[in-house]
Amino acid sequence: MTPLALTLWPSTRALRHWLAGLLAVLVASSAMAAEDEDHLLYKLQPRDTLLSLVSQYMQGPDALAQIVKLNKIFNPNTMPVGYQLKIPRNLIKYTPSTATVTRLNCRTITRLEGDTAVHVQSGDTLAEGAVLRIPAGCQLAVTLEDASVLRMMSGAVIKLKTLRRNMLENSPEVRVELLDGRVEVDVPRKRQGGDAPFEIRTPTSVAGVRGTEFRVGFDARKRNSQVEVLTGVVAAQGSADRAVQRANAGQGVPIEADGKALPVENLLVAPRFVLGAVAGGSTSANNANSSADWLLKFNAPPEAKQTVVRRSEDASFSFIYSEELLGQPELAVSDFGSKTVFQQWASVSATGITGYSANYGICKGYKRLDVWRCNINFNMTGLTNPRLRFEKLEEKGAALVILDQDIKITANDQLVLRGVPSGQYQWKLDYDLGANRRVTLNGQFELIAIPSEQ
Repeated sequence: MTPLALTLWPSTRALRHWLAGLLAVLVASSAMAAEDEDHLLYKLQPRDTLLSLVSQYMQGPDALAQIVKLNKIFNPNTMPVGYQLKIPRNLIKYTPSTATVTRLNCRTITRLEGDTAVHVQSGDTLAEGAVLRIPAGCQLAVTLEDASVLRMMSGAVIKLKTLRRNMLENSPEVRVELLDGRVEVDVPRKRQGGDAPFEIRTPTSVAGVRGTEFRVGFDARKRNSQVEVLTGVVAAQGSADRAVQRANAGQGVPIEADGKALPVENLLVAPRFVLGAVAGGSTSANNANSSADWLLKFNAPPEAKQTVVRRSEDASFSFIYSEELLGQPELAVSDFGSKTVFQQWASVSATGITGYSANYGICKGYKRLDVWRCNINFNMTGLTNPRLRFEKLEEKGAALVILDQDIKITANDQLVLRGVPSGQYQWKLDYDLGANRRVTLNGQFELIAIPSEQ
């Protein structure tokens, strides 16, 4: 068979079809077309033939006929090198891709296998079709084959609808359905145009990404969705919308219960800590607990309709065990002592978009060497051969390394650092996942030691 890279002497009619096809290729290369996640565009290479492409990359007895019909091919032998062949994804041969459970903070997270609920453990391999339920107070992180990470919040329900890899694209195809709650997504390797789709869908929205860090929320009771972009670009669309909206870093798209997206809006800045005061006599609406010892006050932007505070179990903020919406940016706490309370604060807009977050560690400080200090802990539960690098960020100059060493796991799996002064800190935690895989987590927080003499 003559390769597609060569052409036979065509008839006048065939020549017209060849010129029309070539013109279509030139037009497509000079214009941005809307993304079609159900099809793959393959650019013909030298020595490609339609028969060899179908035989090597496609499945189904009528794959060749479907390709010819879809692309309106008159004479395969006259298709030029560079012609973009449109291929339905359901015709492409694939191998299964997987997701690995890289961290979890409780033993009650389950995945459904048919009618059976199976408890999830660290290191478990999840396949296409898995449904995960995250109970209240729990959190789960899974890592995909391309190093993308999905962090599922307390109360979330998700389905790994599509996890598969083919020979025509560099990245696996990923489609996740968020049925309730929130999920945070980090796609570290930039996906190029024409690469496999990466989608997070809710019943009222779809968010498609190329390389980014973003969040998707869905309230199963209210039926509304939120897409919030931290880095990169996300194409967001309501289920009732015809057009896609581009949300850049620092922007969000709210989608109403009817599936219609509202205009793109900017993410609000995070609330900033103001002071911690003795809570006695407070009349705050959020101070329902009259036995609370302290009242923490923050400044939020005037556009914030509410603030949200999430509590973490340790300095790594790997897991959020509770979440509370506040009408005012202040919070009464009763578990306040030299052991640090870890909190994540964010502003929420009138449409429900959650803005940037700020992480805090707050304690009732104790004085040593004329400096107020806190004790902080890192939860190493379930980690194999962990190594922690912990640094204090100075206002000028390089970061001050406080700890950089392998951590020996003890019976309670808690690493406690004592006498840590107030300031900005960053950390990096590495650990083994299986025999040949190393996982890295990192982040930062502000430590505030409130003088205990108040």
